[in-house]
Amino acid sequence: MTNIQRTAAFWITIALLAGLGLWQLIYVNPGFGAGLIGGAVGVSVVRYLKQKKIKELQAKGLNPYDERTYAIAGKASYATLVSSVLLAALVVLIGSTFSPAVMVNPFDLLGFCIAIVVLLYVIFYYYYNRIM
Repeated sequence: MTNIQRTAAFWITIALLAGLGLWQLIYVNPGFGAGLIGGAVGVSVVRYLKQKKIKELQAKGLNPYDERTYAIAGKASYATLVSSVLLAALVVLIGSTFSPAVMVNPFDLLGFCIAIVVLLYVIFYYYYNRIM
């Protein structure tokens, strides 16, 4: 995937997210719609700041994509995979044990699981970045 394709895919995704947020804001749930639009704006700002930092590093003659970055991302990904599988096994065990007592919407549970996986990845990435 080229850089232009990657950028186009990012902006298409942000536009879809903002459009879905606008639809939610007007017709369904204003709080959720505002959250989606805020998330789209937040991700856009964070990406802009990241690209700005990368361009500054490249202007100084540094390589922002060195082997250390890939090693840290690989270790963080593997640790996240293992942790999420163990977490999923724990959720299944708890769910099968307390099934009639705990009523959870599957979509809410899926959202919580995705949020936990992303949080685990960020934690492991910064942990390995600090120790390597």
